[in-house]
Amino acid sequence: MHSNHYTRLRERELAKSTKPFQAKGKSVQRCPDCQMGAFACMCALRPTAESSVEFVLLMHRKELFKPTNTGRLIVDVFPGTRAFLWNRLEVPEGLREILEDPCRDCYVVFPADGTENCNRKVVHALPAAKKKTTLILLDGTWKQCSRMIGLSRWLDDVPCLSLPETLVRSYSVRDSGRSHRFSTAEAAISCLLLAQQTQSAETLRHYFAVFNQHYLATRGCCEVEEGESHRYLQSLKQ
Repeated sequence: MHSNHYTRLRERELAKSTKPFQAKGKSVQRCPDCQMGAFACMCALRPTAESSVEFVLLMHRKELFKPTNTGRLIVDVFPGTRAFLWNRLEVPEGLREILEDPCRDCYVVFPADGTENCNRKVVHALPAAKKKTTLILLDGTWKQCSRMIGLSRWLDDVPCLSLPETLVRSYSVRDSGRSHRFSTAEAAISCLLLAQQTQSAETLRHYFAVFNQHYLATRGCCEVEEGESHRYLQSLKQ
């Protein structure tokens, strides 16, 4: 099986579960790696890319098991991306070192403007700096992410990066119903565009588009219609 920070975290949490996790459409035989229907497996299209921006996933436990989760796409494309399980009371093991690293500028990606539970510093662009830009992506539903940032006192000193609403809007699996609410993959694409990492953003965007198509095919038990994004990812393998 494919192994990265997300898959290892998921495996550890599954091993702790007292009963098996059943995703929607549990009758569908799924690929254990990409979690799509076996007939819609997208593993062969998994790309990798490089970026000067570093991502860290801070995941709500319920999000960890959802086939609709898009944070895992970021870990696929940028294999060095680390994933941590959110804990309200304390910093997850390994994340404290990242937050306290003097060679990093860390930001939580969240539209904090005007929210009652977030009075921290907010930036709308990534400043030019000699330090490593490290972006913490909260991975969960909007309600879960609001609680994660609102209840985690250990995150209070980390400034927020609030993303422009107009950068990316393409997620067709889950709709938050609010224009400023991005899926995790959309947020990462927007971050890359802000950092002028255009090629990396394009690779993740196409992978995200393929994910949408393959998930909808899995949900509808229908054949995947390959298109531009499939051809783009296939060209990366040549």
